[in-house]
Amino acid sequence: MISFSLIGALYLLIAVIFIYFVAMHAIYLFLIVLGALEQKKFRREICFGEFSIISRSAQTFPVSVIISAFNEEKMIVATVENVLQLRYPQFEIVVVNDGSVDGTMAVLTERFGLRLVHEVFREHILTKPVRGLYRSPEYPQLLVVDKENGRRADANNAGVNHARYPLICQIDADCILEEDSLLYMVRPFLGNSDVIAATGIIRPSNGLVVSKGRIVSRGLPDRWLPLFQWLEYLRAFQWARGGLSRMQSMLCMSGAYTFIKREVFLAVGGANPHAVVDDFELTLTLNRYIHTHKKERRMKIAYVPDPGCYSEVPETLKALASQRNFWQRTLLQSIIWNRDMMFNPRYGLAGMFGMPFFFFFEAISAVVEATSYIIAPIALCIGMVTPIELLLLFSAGVLSGSFVSVVAVLMQEGTRMRQRRVRDLLRLLLAGVVEFFGYHQLHVLFRLKGIFDLLVRHKIAYGYRERVGHTEGS
Repeated sequence: MISFSLIGALYLLIAVIFIYFVAMHAIYLFLIVLGALEQKKFRREICFGEFSIISRSAQTFPVSVIISAFNEEKMIVATVENVLQLRYPQFEIVVVNDGSVDGTMAVLTERFGLRLVHEVFREHILTKPVRGLYRSPEYPQLLVVDKENGRRADANNAGVNHARYPLICQIDADCILEEDSLLYMVRPFLGNSDVIAATGIIRPSNGLVVSKGRIVSRGLPDRWLPLFQWLEYLRAFQWARGGLSRMQSMLCMSGAYTFIKREVFLAVGGANPHAVVDDFELTLTLNRYIHTHKKERRMKIAYVPDPGCYSEVPETLKALASQRNFWQRTLLQSIIWNRDMMFNPRYGLAGMFGMPFFFFFEAISAVVEATSYIIAPIALCIGMVTPIELLLLFSAGVLSGSFVSVVAVLMQEGTRMRQRRVRDLLRLLLAGVVEFFGYHQLHVLFRLKGIFDLLVRHKIAYGYRERVGHTEGS
């Protein structure tokens, strides 16, 4: 016989979990609305012909585009070709081959005619040894740094060591950029000297057709797995992060697409090579830097609500499991390392809202949801709830989550990246419901494994990864 105290505890736990999910969906909806306001403000401030002026002005900051690559033979050539064709007055490309064991260096050498050069550089940040520097006679703005493997943070640090320009743009080796993306990203720096970094919107490249580095057409992926991720990226990057930016709580600049002043990057010691991955940790470090120096100047991290970057998402469950495990470890590790920022008014809204948000609704949400899956059958078996009540609770969760997705999709229709075909719009809306029947539960399992791997196994390495490559057009 089950004691009344145990039943009371179960009732309390169910109530807490219910309140948790209501709060989570309400806050996400709030952030999405704020993100829409942020985008509206961004569009309102843009002047006619502004980007044409930026593209021709001698006052536009030159940019060093750093591409870190490890075993990227399928993607790296298309990415470099894409960056070479960007519309921007002055930029260089620094590709860092981080000890690849596939044909990354070979395909770069063959496509761009690389030649070994001997150049003197200053090692501002200590990295793994550099094996050689290579330049292309045909593309003088391209430099390839071949170094021993040290993972992405170390590769980015090596890239900054070799960068010549005051602004750094970090992208991943699978990224494809819109032709005017650098112009959009540099804009906050031109209008406000207190901006030290900027991040933008990332979309899945699955569904793009690319020809010789140029985007030929944009569409949705055909398969459901990348389509679910497309929807996740829409919620997180286009809307929720816009809301976090408006709340001065931008704590995660994606390493796939980030601008940062080189002097600031060096001032904070560069990216942390001991982190699972560097982007979340670097953003928290920048927030510390901002609040440490707030008496001297009001520095800020800008958010550019324009989808200028596309990155490949996993197309198999094995690759998705590895990626989400990795992301979970990244997030939790950085929060643990920076736990003194939690509810700390010294860090402003970043400490009072941003850190609690990422901890309660990102880092441990998988634990809470898994707990609800365990409690539900127990409550049903002991008669605490009826099957109808349990079904109603599950339906309420699906409806609230789907509502957030539907709002995110419909709001996108008011932007320049709206869906061109009604069929694609309907597929996205349908995906917002279907994802809760299998995909969402698998996502919880992948993240739980990530928590276990970090806290118990102390795992740092990425794990399994695969590349499909872009669809090539004529």
